[in-house]
Amino acid sequence: MTPLLSVQGLGVYTTAGGARPILRDVSFDVAPGETLGIVGESGSGKTSLALALLGLLPSGLRAEGRVLFEGRDLGLLDARARRDLRGRRLAMVFQEPFTALNPRMRVGAQVAEVATAHGERNARRAAHDAVEMLGHVGITEPEDRAQRLPHQLSGGERQRVLLAMALLLQPALLIADEPTSALDVTVQAQVLELLRERQRESAMALLLISHDAAVVAGSCARTLVLHEGRIVEDAPTRQLFTAPQHPHTVALLAAAQPLGSRT
Repeated sequence: MTPLLSVQGLGVYTTAGGARPILRDVSFDVAPGETLGIVGESGSGKTSLALALLGLLPSGLRAEGRVLFEGRDLGLLDARARRDLRGRRLAMVFQEPFTALNPRMRVGAQVAEVATAHGERNARRAAHDAVEMLGHVGITEPEDRAQRLPHQLSGGERQRVLLAMALLLQPALLIADEPTSALDVTVQAQVLELLRERQRESAMALLLISHDAAVVAGSCARTLVLHEGRIVEDAPTRQLFTAPQHPHTVALLAAAQPLGSRT
């Protein structure tokens, strides 16, 4: 099967101070409909990887290597072609919903803007579909919530707004960067079930980036371990959690165990 996403020798480097590497020689594929987990400690390069895939690296960082999505080399696309892919075929849920949302714009309008910016809906249809999608992601009274500003919603509701924005146009690949890190256990489980439901409905591929080994263990068929900007292990999730091969994976999983279960 042809990969939906193929990352080949991806590196991310600072552009000043001696070109310090953030990521080095990162290579992996994601198949259509696959759920791939990426785990690693803080500072391992997980978020830089996500931003590099979408061409959203901040100033001061540069990328090298190849990222092929649906057979197209994203590095060869101009800015307009990249924008056309982002949000439509390739979407992302950012780590911190409060900073990812426009504080002065009602959340319903922010969801609707995903469709209107791509010319997929007129304004009236986009507004209707935005409210409908807010309901689909589990926001109660979506008509009312659509009229609120981000600070008027709870953290869990803001996370669901980001999900609504990412899922509105049914992307082929969703990159979720720590989508449950700020949520309590109950809401976390609801968000993960929502993602699984969307995958069942549309065969969407999911790249789930997390420092939480338990989240990845319960959601992903395959997992990559990132350490100091390199992939140190790539294995089926069950195998990786039961028989890790790399010393860093062993240490990472040991650190994730509840204190009472350690011997």
